[in-house]
Amino acid sequence: MAKATVLVIDDDPSIVDFLEMALEDEGYRVLASVDGEALQMAHDLQPNVILLDIMMPGMDGVEVSRRLRADPLTAGIPIVVMSAQDRLRATAALMPIDDRLPKPFALDRLFSTVDRWTSP
Repeated sequence: MAKATVLVIDDDPSIVDFLEMALEDEGYRVLASVDGEALQMAHDLQPNVILLDIMMPGMDGVEVSRRLRADPLTAGIPIVVMSAQDRLRATAALMPIDDRLPKPFALDRLFSTVDRWTSP
């Protein structure tokens, strides 16, 4: 049985593939989506934590995070924003998020961050 479900919202297929492989190897169930599609997925599937990129075409991470918080069914799901360190400093303060994961990140940092938000 999976430890927890992680929804990865990122438009870069290589990042998504990397996160899927790494997190599945650690026993997590991983779902993946891009921009606004993720809102319905989060609403329907109720992941334990969301890893969210800031820069995406269409709906960016700032708007996705705001909409997730506005939906009563997704408002309580922890959101961890992932982006380059300089972008995190400038943008994360504007977002209703729970944590930050600066890119690039080491696997141990990824695992400890996800564990922190999925452990009871």
